[in-house]
Amino acid sequence: MTTITTPIFTGVAAHIAKYADAVAVSGGGTQIFVSGTPGLREDGTPPEDFTDEARQCWANVEDALGKAGAKLTDIVYMRQWLTSRDNVSTYLAVSKEMIHHQPAGMLSIIDGLVWPNLRVEVEVTAILPG
Repeated sequence: MTTITTPIFTGVAAHIAKYADAVAVSGGGTQIFVSGTPGLREDGTPPEDFTDEARQCWANVEDALGKAGAKLTDIVYMRQWLTSRDNVSTYLAVSKEMIHHQPAGMLSIIDGLVWPNLRVEVEVTAILPG
């Protein structure tokens, strides 16, 4: 039987809409689903520099995972969205700084995110052993 735990809130999602930053699901190991997470700072604003925005994005993902008892190394799947091809190499360099294993994943270039000034968003699935 699958049990969904209390949603995990880091404060990032609250700046955008009413949804959890992550949700942990237990049963045969705990699955953690981190919502699409932009590079917003605690005050709800994105950094001006794209490198800083990408780092903040991953810091926000790491924070959500940490509140669920997980680490970046527990990620099994990543979904990553950028709003410009011009940022791909910079984003991949930041991603390499943060992710040292090889989870499954996808990277897409899209026309825009929920706010026009956001340039990157990451959503991950992590699993903690049972």
